[in-house]
Amino acid sequence: MRIICVRTGDKFDRWYEDNLKYMIDKYSGLQYDEFVVIREEKYEGVYNKLLMFDKYRDGQNIYFDLDVLIKGDCNSFVKKEFTVCWAHWRKEFHTRINSSIISWYGDVSYISDMFFKKNEYNLIKYDRGIDQFIYENINYKIFTDPNTYCSYQTEKNHTDSQVYLFNQSHLEMKKPGWYQKYLLYD
Repeated sequence: MRIICVRTGDKFDRWYEDNLKYMIDKYSGLQYDEFVVIREEKYEGVYNKLLMFDKYRDGQNIYFDLDVLIKGDCNSFVKKEFTVCWAHWRKEFHTRINSSIISWYGDVSYISDMFFKKNEYNLIKYDRGIDQFIYENINYKIFTDPNTYCSYQTEKNHTDSQVYLFNQSHLEMKKPGWYQKYLLYD
């Protein structure tokens, strides 16, 4: 199994990358062969995340955003079919999926191929990011257990969820809070 994250631009520093690996090793229960970080920056913002579908065309893959808090077993996220999070916290006009965690087995390079074939057009059309692109174009499954993840957008306090998505609030991870005991600190 391959675990993937993306760190491009200057939004996230090295701590987020090291912290993700720390939480995966300490709490996730995932047995993996490879932990990879995509640092290649071809596009601005979240669109570099699409590069992973072209780069990793074999075996089991699971992607995590850098601003997730892993505090429990993540084996339920390992899926053969292309699977993403259901974003119940979002309004319908945005999209109802979230790509903070993505799992798939084998070759799904058709996703990046489809986007990059018309990348200038798609960068404008899908201005809400790759979640919008996936939502409108790709057949996907949803992680169905509602207790496996939750979002900072709706849950500010400690939850029983295995993964806590900070969703655009990554700076909160470095502030004092109930979640600090799960994070990497020197």
